[in-house]
Amino acid sequence: MDSDASENNSVPLDKTNDELQRSRSPLETVAEEAEGYQPILVTPATEWKSLPLLVEDSSRVLLAPSLQLALRHFFTHCGRDVIEISRSDLMIVLIYVIALETGLIPKGGSLPPSCRPGKHHTTYRSFDRRLVNHFASRLPLDWFGARAGPYRFELELVHESATCSNLSCTLVALSSGDLLIVNLLPFYGQKAGFSVTVPISFHVPAVNGNRLPLCYQNLSGLSVKLKNELFVPFRNHMYSKFVFTISPSLRGLPQELVARVMEYLDEPARRKLMEVLTMLPAV
Repeated sequence: MDSDASENNSVPLDKTNDELQRSRSPLETVAEEAEGYQPILVTPATEWKSLPLLVEDSSRVLLAPSLQLALRHFFTHCGRDVIEISRSDLMIVLIYVIALETGLIPKGGSLPPSCRPGKHHTTYRSFDRRLVNHFASRLPLDWFGARAGPYRFELELVHESATCSNLSCTLVALSSGDLLIVNLLPFYGQKAGFSVTVPISFHVPAVNGNRLPLCYQNLSGLSVKLKNELFVPFRNHMYSKFVFTISPSLRGLPQELVARVMEYLDEPARRKLMEVLTMLPAV
């Protein structure tokens, strides 16, 4: 009898194992599941290196979860047939997710409760998986309204210690043949912007609404290129100008600290340091 009662009250083993093997995002919602979010299956034999975290980890077999979420959201809610979706549209989706990975969000976007300033989470500077997954499923579809003109949308950094409340930029992307010319224009503090040219077909070989990984290829180099030439320079510029924090780089060092470091260097080392600082963009 005791054995029967124990079996009646016990949780099925299959269900228990299933729960143990599922790693769920803290921001996972029913809406996200409906849009294609799939929790990562975790087993003792899981090869973590094979699971993509960032866009540059994606392959033709498996996309980074954030990119897959944003792409599925776009296909589901854009209101167009697949044949009406251009490769440059998918490139903008890709650039948006890369921007999220660098710490930017859509301008005016509301932070999820778990990432608002509080006891356990004060600020964020760069990659935050919760924010990336949250905004990946909230891609502003009005960015794709002007079919004939350039893509134009605004992004911003969120930092509670910023001396300026609007650490924003405008991203303008224009298709020219098979090239996408992407310009990032800071709203404050810098007259010149950042620009990069991307070959569209090389990275977006097809528009495939059923097999999403086939939409992209060669993402490793592209993601690093966009981060290094657009988003990271913009973020570093904003931090050095409007956020009281020291960046772990020469660009992030205050002038007085650079002068103090030079006091400890001999003349050849001092000249080399000055050459390096001169080659970097002005802080």
